[in-house]
Amino acid sequence: MHSRRYASPDRPGCLGVFDSNVPRYFTDRERTDFELFLDALPGPYLVLVDEAGAVVACGGYAIRPEAGVADLCWGMVHGQRHGNGLGRILTELRIEEAAADPSVHTLELNTSQLTTGFYERLGFEITKVTPDAYGPGMDRCDMCRLVDQDGDGDGAGR
Repeated sequence: MHSRRYASPDRPGCLGVFDSNVPRYFTDRERTDFELFLDALPGPYLVLVDEAGAVVACGGYAIRPEAGVADLCWGMVHGQRHGNGLGRILTELRIEEAAADPSVHTLELNTSQLTTGFYERLGFEITKVTPDAYGPGMDRCDMCRLVDQDGDGDGAGR
């Protein structure tokens, strides 16, 4: 397993990862949004690739330096690869890269209620919940975490 920057030949693999998570984690109507995102990336986008060269996870981040924020965006693991630590690897890579930017003080993301526990284990806290924002029964949960500047792993230190 290795990580690298997204390139246009990864598009079918990333769309396959997305499709493998419908309808559990994404709705069909979000696919177009994801395709448009891939066409105009707002920042670095990473892929995790297995030994055979298949994309098994993808996710990125976008930095808003004027706000001191890095937004984690469109992170996902192929549905058949859940529970193998790939989501944690991908998220930690994105956090590490975004935190290396000295303008970044806070990490933000939005996700459904189905994955908030995963992000809470990585130090994120829910700041807002919007019921049914992604579709019926799929709430939008905004989350944030401070960047760990002192290296002790607690997400604090500025």
